[in-house]
Amino acid sequence: MKMKSFIDSHMHFLGIGLNALEYVDLSNAKSILEIKEILSKERNREIIIARGWHQNNLLENRYPSRIDIEEIIKDTPVILIRACGHVLVANETAMIIAGIKYNSNVSGGTIDYDNGILTENALELIYNIIPKATKKRIKQYFIEANKILLSCGITSIGSDDFSTINVDYELIIESLKELYDEDLIQVRLLEQVNLPSKEKLLEFIDKGYANKVYKGFKLGPLKLLADGSLGGRTAYLNQPYTDDVDSRGVKVFTQDELNDLVFIADSNNMDVAIHAIGDGTIDMVIMAIESSLKITKRFSHRHSIIHAQLATRNQIKKMRQLNISAQVQPIFLNSDIPIIKNRIGERHFDSYLFNTMDKEGIKTVFGTDSPVEPVNPFYNLYSAITRKSIKYPNLEPFLVKEAFNISDALKCYTENGYYLSYEENKNYDDYIIINKDIYNCSDDELKDIEVLETYINSKLVYEKK
Repeated sequence: MKMKSFIDSHMHFLGIGLNALEYVDLSNAKSILEIKEILSKERNREIIIARGWHQNNLLENRYPSRIDIEEIIKDTPVILIRACGHVLVANETAMIIAGIKYNSNVSGGTIDYDNGILTENALELIYNIIPKATKKRIKQYFIEANKILLSCGITSIGSDDFSTINVDYELIIESLKELYDEDLIQVRLLEQVNLPSKEKLLEFIDKGYANKVYKGFKLGPLKLLADGSLGGRTAYLNQPYTDDVDSRGVKVFTQDELNDLVFIADSNNMDVAIHAIGDGTIDMVIMAIESSLKITKRFSHRHSIIHAQLATRNQIKKMRQLNISAQVQPIFLNSDIPIIKNRIGERHFDSYLFNTMDKEGIKTVFGTDSPVEPVNPFYNLYSAITRKSIKYPNLEPFLVKEAFNISDALKCYTENGYYLSYEENKNYDDYIIINKDIYNCSDDELKDIEVLETYINSKLVYEKK
């Protein structure tokens, strides 16, 4: 069957390649003992970086700790990144190299030295000990990711790549420019520029990078990480977590800081795309955008909230009034279904309202946030349509009333995506050939659909071997 190719509105393009070529994969680990067994095979590395663990998948049903790591590896720095990318565990060797002490603290993040658990802004302290990637290696990561995306039928993406590795953003831009000039990347890219300080944002604008268009990619909205994840209890809530009444999560920015960044971008004709999961953060983002628009009067903007998992019905109405789009990830239900009710109790009825957003007239677009969740579009469609988890198939669907039909889901995954890059009037002849009729297959068949061929502007760029 021939159909439109997919637009993944938010992911980490560089991170997909980095994961594939560099990181130790913990996504299938079923226990902390199994994590130890995996790590023990990597002893010869100078630094061990692993990603993908999720406490709900582990027999012990808890975070691994530095004590767990140090039972098998002490002298080599070890970094274990949670699936969400907002929490990591490091052994003491890694923390000492990073200059982290027992009483260290950081604004917009947390450090639990006893257990080696760091969240949000504190992660950067550990990431600073990772050897800087060369341009050659960066290009290899992008090339690998490009192959993966084309094999999944994805031809356009929005991606945050400035924050993936500890290098200057200009090296990322330079690497991408060379790759597209050499036709080593075919996927169209809207770079969501992650510049979390006024100084970096103003420098970026002063250098003439704002909204700059290159061959094959463009520099797009200001990307900000304004809170964390629900699973890691770092999403910032208006009320405490049901299963941790002493915590409301992590607020990465103050309201004034967020207001300033949004206003600087908005007044320089840059859109903003802000990661906000908790309802407390969503309130802050709405307030910052509303405050800026009162001054700039830039009502043709295409500002958006990324994730918006805990956006309430009242917040959705406010987003519609302000023309704020939603970049949502139905695939997050894959990991989150087992924990939502525990985390937020009765508030779960006011969460993951993605179909409500679409029906309210909000421009709703799908993404995967990969490598947080699998980049496979058919998994994402399965979660959108069934509201079920692939990881936990025996669990009940979550808020079935929020299920999409196949036509609306595909619209959010194809044509809606062009809106955020101002390309809705472009006539791209991008399509894929798949092995089943997507409109006439069962739910189980849907998630198992395979891409046979991918075309960009009628040119064959991928063929299944």
